[in-house]
Amino acid sequence: MFGKGRFVGIISSIIAVVVAILVGMVFALISGGNIIDTFKAIYMGSFGTQMGLASTINNAVPLIFTGLAVALPFRAGLFNIGGAGQMYMGAIGAVLIGLYVNLPSVIEIPLAVALGALFGMMWGILPGYLKAKFGVHEVINTIMMNYISIYFVRYLVSNGPLNGVMGTARTVVIHKSAFFPILWNYPIKPVSISIVVAVILCAFYYWLLESTKIGFEIKAVGYNPKAAEYSGISVNKNIITAMALGGIAAGLAGACFTLGEMHFVSNDFPVEMAFTGIAVSLLGRNNPYGVIPAAFLFAALQASNLQLQLFAHVPKDVVNIIQGVVIMFVALDRLITYLLTRRKGGAKGIGNT
Repeated sequence: MFGKGRFVGIISSIIAVVVAILVGMVFALISGGNIIDTFKAIYMGSFGTQMGLASTINNAVPLIFTGLAVALPFRAGLFNIGGAGQMYMGAIGAVLIGLYVNLPSVIEIPLAVALGALFGMMWGILPGYLKAKFGVHEVINTIMMNYISIYFVRYLVSNGPLNGVMGTARTVVIHKSAFFPILWNYPIKPVSISIVVAVILCAFYYWLLESTKIGFEIKAVGYNPKAAEYSGISVNKNIITAMALGGIAAGLAGACFTLGEMHFVSNDFPVEMAFTGIAVSLLGRNNPYGVIPAAFLFAALQASNLQLQLFAHVPKDVVNIIQGVVIMFVALDRLITYLLTRRKGGAKGIGNT
């Protein structure tokens, strides 16, 4: 089912998570906590109670989308740091429909989702075009576009035409006809169909990468752009396509977060979700299906923050330490992969002598 390289990659990711948790436990002890209480707090805060489970699912949804926003361009050899800006634009696209269009939900919700995806896609296409046509590095482009979109949206909701109430920095609540249907009506943290949309997009992107000409060309450009160009594949076209797909995913993060959870856009829209999505993509090995468990891991750590502080007496910074160590070890995956393959090769060598 899995190739050798993919299997080693999965083992490498698991090792990164295990080591990160062990390091986190060390810091928990240093801060005066107890290992058993810390593990219990993480479990109860993330999956052990209904509130924890609902929080974990809601936290995971935008992380799945923003993880995909990094994973798809990465397969073409691109590093999309623009998820924050693309997510903001997706939220604005969705809220425009939710505020100014009042149609039956069966029409209004797809329109809001589509406009959010379109706004995110356009914010992904522009840096892709600049990269393809002029060689401007996508990291610089996307970082700058993050600032443009974030401050543009903050203007709209603070002093601009989308400001809901004087003295606030947010829009008014969108029409109820634009609210996502609820899957699990847990009173404090209702879970909407956003999670279904996120999983469907993962399945679609996996199919696109593994079973279509578009996916083949994207991966070919990522492996070796010169060889791809020599074989007749347009590198420029696939750079733009990959960035557009990443922008769609990030735009859907903003749209689904607006339609399924917040129901408005505010000045303090949680932009950190986009940057956590980079870690999600790395841990998931830039695989659309691998993004799902990686997103749930980070979502569970975020959901357990309060439990860690109240019951385990562990500062919330321990969660940030665990996330940071995971990123560090995933970034060192080549070293881990090298050690694993070298050990296997060494064993063969000993047997042959």
